[in-house]
Amino acid sequence: MPAPHLTPQLVARAERFQACFHAARMGALTALPGNPFGAEVRAFGSGFGIACKVRHPLLRGKNRVHGLSAADMDSLNDLLRFYRADGLPCSLSVLHGEMTEALFSRLASAGLWSAGSGTVPAIIPEGRADEGVPPGITVRRSGPEEKELYLDLFRLAFADRGEADPEYRAIQWAEDSLPGGVRYIAELGGKPVGMAAFPIVDGVGYFGTAGVLPEYRHRGIQSALIRRRLADALALGCDLALGGGSAGTTHYRNFERAGLHLIPTGMHWTDTSV
Repeated sequence: MPAPHLTPQLVARAERFQACFHAARMGALTALPGNPFGAEVRAFGSGFGIACKVRHPLLRGKNRVHGLSAADMDSLNDLLRFYRADGLPCSLSVLHGEMTEALFSRLASAGLWSAGSGTVPAIIPEGRADEGVPPGITVRRSGPEEKELYLDLFRLAFADRGEADPEYRAIQWAEDSLPGGVRYIAELGGKPVGMAAFPIVDGVGYFGTAGVLPEYRHRGIQSALIRRRLADALALGCDLALGGGSAGTTHYRNFERAGLHLIPTGMHWTDTSV
């Protein structure tokens, strides 16, 4: 499958997806009965501010502003008050190509610290049949009737991380059942051994959460989950697919083997005053 031709429009689309996707994820949390995590989404110019007002270690990293441009800096004071009033640490991303010396100075003087620029793996789906899956591994779509099985696989796959907390089931299901997305279960010899999500926003698919039971790792199951989602992407209405993970990680190497290539995104900043 071809690497996307790198253009400013492609980068802008990827960043716009990130902003809209994270806003949708947090919107799903606000819809949980009683909004137990105090989730809130607020627009700041062209960006989206996302906050979990109930302190929870599993949600600390979700306090973030996505998709800011230089023109949005008039909203900076309001943006910082939104988080600092509740003592919440936050980070924000400035769109690729929008950073200027004046903007850099403004962010730094407000107590923000540059965490460097980002990248995201990307590919143009072609709709080819799933290829190269080891014998005995099958990946199938999973419907809402398998909610408990899907979440059990998630819990066991991430048992060594905070996401295994029973509280996280509601969070994970809210995020992985966004409208338009698809979930998958991987089987080895007919036994469910892995799960994955493929949320879709505005024709962009995202290789979301994917986990494999520890005792079945290093058998090609993660790669099979990636390849099945990629094979389905075009039929699901996607003409671009994005992943996560940093270069050099096992997660990214799986994407690289499937044909994804890194494209640049904007600069990340962290509030150091909280």
